[in-house]
Amino acid sequence: MAGIKERIIEEVDKLPEDKIAEVYDFIHLFRVGIESQKKSSKDRRQAALKFFGIWRNLSNKEKEVLDDIQSRRQRTFRKRIL
Repeated sequence: MAGIKERIIEEVDKLPEDKIAEVYDFIHLFRVGIESQKKSSKDRRQAALKFFGIWRNLSNKEKEVLDDIQSRRQRTFRKRIL
């Protein structure tokens, strides 16, 4: 049994010449779209990694602000539950 690529080639060989360009355009755009998605995913991952360790060297004042924010969120969340 022929592989999928060979089967696709066999089908393309059976097409009228004036339709082959349309098949090429479809395949090309499909491939470019896949490559674009891969690149986009990689770019998002790299952008997120820029923030890795951002909380490591906070000053005492920054830690106090974050603690205050967390405390306010907890109080607000508790009120919503009740």
